[in-house]
Amino acid sequence: MALQGRALLRLPWICLLFLYTCADETANSTNVDDKVTCERDHEYDSLDIRNVTGKWSVVELYMHLSKEGVKKYQTCPTITVWETDEIPHTTTFGPSTEHVQLYHVQSIMAKFNQQHRHLRLLWDENGQMTEYSLFFRNESAGYWETFDKQNGSLASRQHYQQFTGTVQVLKAVKDHLVLNFCQPASNGAPPQLYSVLFSRQPGTMPQWAINAVHNLLQNKNLSIASRRMVCGNGATKPILSLFFSLISCLLAYVSLS
Repeated sequence: MALQGRALLRLPWICLLFLYTCADETANSTNVDDKVTCERDHEYDSLDIRNVTGKWSVVELYMHLSKEGVKKYQTCPTITVWETDEIPHTTTFGPSTEHVQLYHVQSIMAKFNQQHRHLRLLWDENGQMTEYSLFFRNESAGYWETFDKQNGSLASRQHYQQFTGTVQVLKAVKDHLVLNFCQPASNGAPPQLYSVLFSRQPGTMPQWAINAVHNLLQNKNLSIASRRMVCGNGATKPILSLFFSLISCLLAYVSLS
């Protein structure tokens, strides 16, 4: 009887641990803030841009300003990143040359293009596409800025919100990549703040690798409470996880009784 009494005393602590485990995914759901300031870190200033060019498959999208919870989608988006020498045609890119004599313009733009490099990012969602035009300074290879509007079939939709912010590399390793898209509210446009986890290989990433990305985002005060899992990604099924956690709780109680 004394042993059973001790087991009963321990049961609340076991179940508390169980509830803590189940609540881990929504721990940040009350910390969503729409006051966006795009903080820049310098971890990937010396990034070799060749390590992030090429094709990547989307694993999860983290909507940091949303309270939509966890959703699953059947679509399988991909991105392709490449560097280009093409000089942007838009007049809003680069240093202002207004009221500058024509013979100085070429010199100013040549110097600017020596200090910056240009990227294209093509988002492909089952044949529907959006192309981003980006640039970065030579000494800040992991921090990309937009210099033109997006174009493509997705960007031409009526309710598409043009992104005019920055894209920052939060993690770049051999087999996966994390990009953060950040745009403060300005000129009547709402703020945008979301991150995307990409994998070099299509298919489900190991759960430990996804969890490491979750920890990275939380350490940067970026909520993971609202996220979109695509193309069958997300190794842990919530119902199965709950079931096995409950079984573990019961087994622990039985072993103590």
